[in-house]
Order: sequence, then structure tokens, then C-alpha cells
Amino acid sequence: MTELYGDTVFGAGNDLEAMRLDALSRMFDPATRSRLAQLARPGMRCLDVGAGLGRISGWLAEVCAEVIALDVDTRLLTNLPKVFPTVRVVEADVTGDLGLGTFDLVHCRLVLMHLRNREEVLRRLVDLVAPGGWLVLGEAFEAPVVTGPPDSPFCRMMDKHWRGLERSIGTDGKWGLRYPELLRQAGLVDVGVEMYQPSVTSTSAAGEFFQLNFQHLRGRVVADGLLDDETVDAALEAMRSPDFSELGMGLLTAWAHKPR
Repeated sequence: MTELYGDTVFGAGNDLEAMRLDALSRMFDPATRSRLAQLARPGMRCLDVGAGLGRISGWLAEVCAEVIALDVDTRLLTNLPKVFPTVRVVEADVTGDLGLGTFDLVHCRLVLMHLRNREEVLRRLVDLVAPGGWLVLGEAFEAPVVTGPPDSPFCRMMDKHWRGLERSIGTDGKWGLRYPELLRQAGLVDVGVEMYQPSVTSTSAAGEFFQLNFQHLRGRVVADGLLDDETVDAALEAMRSPDFSELGMGLLTAWAHKPR
């Protein structure tokens, strides 16, 4: 059976998953909100795909008329409608027929890169955008090493964590780079793209995120023979140093408009 995101990798039932998503939110939400602020307007009907902890859904609810927070597992979204009454939480798989109509704004972050049928899902997302509406897509991308040697424990762990995700659930860390071309091919216009790349330090949200990511994936990386425990331990120890500073992954955000 093909393994999917959330089965054993990054499942909502994992004790550390809420902490990992919280760090991810603090790492990338400022860039996402900055882009969405250029597009979100009062009266809009919005869909947030892969809502996670619901931070972006909640932010959209402060601006727009209606927000649907969609996730394949909504255990971490239970309290969202209590805080934001205009948010409706829907547990569904975006790869299936949602039956939710169309939206003025569709946002999807860090989802398609983990799906093997990502091109098919992209077409579904385009169909969910109403004429005159916007599609905003965000994906992580593999960042180059800029300060440390490529054979350092951290850089080796970063590389093997990507390879482990690719091998287990089909993650493509370069998928987002295709968005401008794919959005134009889908008939969308006013295509834009930008990158945001936070630093990994002992005190940054990115540093906390990768500490948790590496801890979550270490068993798989070691079992697959990609690294040994000593190298993983050395990578985690290096990241705890006050002097550590490196790039881990960036966020590529692409957006496009559907003609009326």
C-alpha cells in the first residue's frame, strides 16, 4: 500500500505534531499573510486547503465573509470555529470531489509537494476558483548551503531528510518552481511568484521546526540507511549552538487570477 502524508509521516496523532506545525506557522505565516493581504477583500468566500492549525484560516476570517478550513485530519482544528465563527471546518481529502462550490480566493500551502498526484490536484484547485478569483499556492523548496560545508552533519541531515520524504511519501522539494509555468498553462493570468527564506538558528522558528522535523524523521532516515544515529545527533547538537546560522528551506509562493 502506498504511504501518504499523515499516515505515519507527520500524522496529527503524533505527540509533537502540534508543536511542529506551530513552529512552521511562526516560520512562514508572516510571508503568507503579507501576500494574502494584497488579495483578500471583504465579502470574499475563501478556501484554505491543508489548514493545519488554522492560523491562516483565522486570519482570513478577520478580512473575508466566509472561510472554509479544509484538512484531511481536522483534530487540530476543533477550536477554530469557536474563536472565528465565520470559519467552517471541513474534513475531506482534496484529491476527491469536495462538493463545496467555487471560491473568490483559494489558498493551499505545503500540500501538493507531498502528493504523488499533484498535477491532478492542481487542476482541481484551479476549478475551485470562481471567475475573477485568485489562487495562491505555497510550497517549501530545498535551499542551498550558504555558510557551512556540504558534508557537515546538519547539511547531510537536511539532504537526507528530503530524500527520506521523497522515498516514503513522494515529496518533491522542487515542485513549486514549476508553478508559474503550470498556472499559465491552466489559463490563469496575472501570475506572480516570490520566495522567502528564513534562517535556521538556535532561537528561530525555523530552527525549532527543523529540530522537531529531524527528531520525527530520524528513525526512518536511520532505518533506510541514509544516515547513522551519530550523524543525526551531531546535526541536532550543532543546531543548539548559539553561533549556528544556516538556511533550511524557503517558501515559494505563487499566485494567479482566473479571468472572468
